[in-house]
Amino acid sequence: MTAPDDVDLDAATDLDDPDAAATVVAVTASSIPGEFLVPELAEEFTADQPAYTVDTVVTDSAGVFAALRDGSADVGFAGAEPDGDDLDAMVVGADEIVLAVPRGHALDGDEPVTVAALAATPLVEREEGSGTRRSFTDALAARGTPLITDQRWTIRDTNEGLIEAVAAGEGVGVVSSWALARHGRPEVRTARVAGDPIERCLYLVLRRDDDTLGPAATAFVALAREQAEA
Repeated sequence: MTAPDDVDLDAATDLDDPDAAATVVAVTASSIPGEFLVPELAEEFTADQPAYTVDTVVTDSAGVFAALRDGSADVGFAGAEPDGDDLDAMVVGADEIVLAVPRGHALDGDEPVTVAALAATPLVEREEGSGTRRSFTDALAARGTPLITDQRWTIRDTNEGLIEAVAAGEGVGVVSSWALARHGRPEVRTARVAGDPIERCLYLVLRRDDDTLGPAATAFVALAREQAEA
């Protein structure tokens, strides 16, 4: 993001300077909140608080938790709940996990896709630390229909890359409905797994009992909570 005119850019980005660090919110977000939630939140925050800046790093959910634990992030947003009791999570949104299917594929149709049919199909998935992947596999396991299979998996580390792989015929993708709506292609269609929609929450994640947040991060968290509760 661009620093406001009245903030010295070099000082504001020097996190070794305590005074400068107090004006910067170090945010780490997984791909879906990093693309769909954080940018608008940061824009509103810096418009209301021009003395502050937001520095955002986008990774996967596992990377969010690691950044909070090692202190490189003040605030996290993730597509899965953290493990362990050292991090707290608050729901700030929700999306649906769907299938991205190549047009003309055997699973391209009006009928929901059974888990058995999906297990026999090459899949395009995000990396192991992805909240989308974790939420999808957890949801199937909770239904008693886990994907236990030796099928071929193609891994892509971005949602756009995943959709491109589906368009190229590499398999059926597991993806956020938000990402598919924004990055979809004419040759990629949406399908859903049979049963209830697979919905998952998006989380604001903070260190538990953290008394080290500066004024910028504290104000940013307050805005995120306010919007989530609206």
